[in-house]
Amino acid sequence: MNCHCYAILWGVVFLAGLFVPAVSAVDPLWTQAAAPSGELSCVVISADGSTIVAGGDQLIALSPDGKDLWNGWSGTNLAISSDGNYIVTSRGQTVRLIGGTGTMLWDESLGVPVTDVDMTPDASFITAAGGGRVRIINASGAGFRQNSTIAVSHLRLFPDGDRIVITTTDGIQTSNLTLISEWTDTNMAQDLVEVARDGSSFVTVTNNRIRYYTRDGMMEWERALPGGNALAFAYSRDGSTIVIGRDDNTVQALDRNGTLLWTARAAYWITSVAVSDDGNTIAAGSMDKTLSLFDRAGTKLGSFTAREPIKAHSVAVSSDGSVIAAVDASAVYGFSRSQFTRPATTALPATTPPATVTTPSTITPLTSPPPFTHPATTIPEAVPLYIPLAGLVLHLVFRSRQL
Repeated sequence: MNCHCYAILWGVVFLAGLFVPAVSAVDPLWTQAAAPSGELSCVVISADGSTIVAGGDQLIALSPDGKDLWNGWSGTNLAISSDGNYIVTSRGQTVRLIGGTGTMLWDESLGVPVTDVDMTPDASFITAAGGGRVRIINASGAGFRQNSTIAVSHLRLFPDGDRIVITTTDGIQTSNLTLISEWTDTNMAQDLVEVARDGSSFVTVTNNRIRYYTRDGMMEWERALPGGNALAFAYSRDGSTIVIGRDDNTVQALDRNGTLLWTARAAYWITSVAVSDDGNTIAAGSMDKTLSLFDRAGTKLGSFTAREPIKAHSVAVSSDGSVIAAVDASAVYGFSRSQFTRPATTALPATTPPATVTTPSTITPLTSPPPFTHPATTIPEAVPLYIPLAGLVLHLVFRSRQL
């Protein structure tokens, strides 16, 4: 066979590689730009998927198809009722409750900068914390209970509104709505916390250590994951799936027993994660500007590259996983789960059995990241392996015929 035919066959192999997609790159269904005068820094979706609210220097409320519902006010911490009819947000020392049409129902000063907010699914109770102060507020805006002696890291209300769990620099505690402690664990400082939808359990993540507690405070298991520290954390409402984003560029999923299901890697820190109620839709945002979607088995369903880095609290998923949203500083991006249909790559499965950890873990100090630049060695999405193998076989066949 002459060189001309040989070149044609090699060209066919190369073009086949170009036209066979290896990874699903997904474009948003819609994009809503932020106002030129402000940046976005967080996003929430109501459990029913009816309302998306992005926050930061402005608030933007959108429908699942990207329709602008209202905008105005501002807020750097957000929580939303399950039906989207109430949004609690904070800015500086002020806590606000905003109705589903964008009307401010009330605002109240905590007296110190607010660092965390939460509400029950029906918005009957709201809580805000900052500077060692916790306040519980009812739907009418009356602050009926306050405690100024708790060094709060984070807090979450139980869904039925009868108690609250608070992590602190000294440990963790649950309290009733009088903020009188019912149970405490002061073995070490604790940080991120989430509660299951039915209130039967809660999970805390601090640095590289995870703890799983029953409603009454009994620790069922504790595990340390070697590697980096947790920057983001989500707990599926059915209690089946724990998702952690870390500063070693990994996102990891565990089951309710502490078994590590899989690990996936990004080019930079995983700063935001979200999960559907059943754990089968997992979104992870990274400082490398990438939003990635996985199923519970660790299959990467697709990815999207935003204009700017995706930071903390900047991805959200509806209860049933059908609506996904992400924000960077410049825009809100909306997706449907149905867009992510072609499996791309599979995360690395866990190779170590679950272990109950009782010894202190080694904690890697958390430092601020340097400005992100795409690594010079970044490789484009891989061509399927059979393409170069086919080329190699052709090469050997033709060479053997020439000899």
